[in-house]
Amino acid sequence: LVAGHSVTVSGHLEDAGSDETDWFLLSYQKGQGLPQAIHAHIKAGIEAAHKDPLSLLVFSGGETRAVSGPQTEAQAYYHVADAMKLWPTGGTVRARTTTEEFATDSFENLLFAICRFREVTGDYPRKITTVSFSFKQRRFQTLHAPALRWPPDQFFYIGVDPPASTGFNLQRSIEGELQNAAAPFEKDPYGCHTPVLQEKRKSRNPFMRTPPYGLTCPEIKDLLSFCGPQLYPAERLPWGSQLTA
Repeated sequence: LVAGHSVTVSGHLEDAGSDETDWFLLSYQKGQGLPQAIHAHIKAGIEAAHKDPLSLLVFSGGETRAVSGPQTEAQAYYHVADAMKLWPTGGTVRARTTTEEFATDSFENLLFAICRFREVTGDYPRKITTVSFSFKQRRFQTLHAPALRWPPDQFFYIGVDPPASTGFNLQRSIEGELQNAAAPFEKDPYGCHTPVLQEKRKSRNPFMRTPPYGLTCPEIKDLLSFCGPQLYPAERLPWGSQLTA
């Protein structure tokens, strides 16, 4: 799973790994090395998939920005991989790559990627490797995965940050993560009953898209609409038997 962070606004993507004008960036995202980070995330996801010939690579992210039009973060990442020729020569990774085009936040990145795997393969994954910024590891590993009752020994994380020379400030990112991103999920693990997380999902779905996963992943239909705040019963999930603790 490679979690999306932006959509492209340029048809010239050969330099998308360094040129900010290729991406729709909010003011706080500019001058922070985001193009370099996205390039590194795509590359790390491809490399991880290349090492495991039985894996499926999922770029996840929906139509999150009204001003950039109805295009998805997931497709943007796929197109950048094509334009920058990031696929391994002679490998099968490109044929084993798909997009998940409805997620509006990190929790949905993980949950919907599981459903997308089910749509493509007919089964649920046995292990998950997530690629994103290093400072988001705690959110994915200690908040999202446990909320989905995912077996901890079958969840892996690759944290990749851009170099400091791009303007990226890791300490500031860690502070922002703890205060603005992770904290709401600690109180609302499914991201659906606190106003701040509700508003984020609403604002990141300007084209009013409705995910199909309740139909295509019937085994976890109840999880998809579950709101907590208590954790969903693990025994009701296809992977619940894998839990060791």
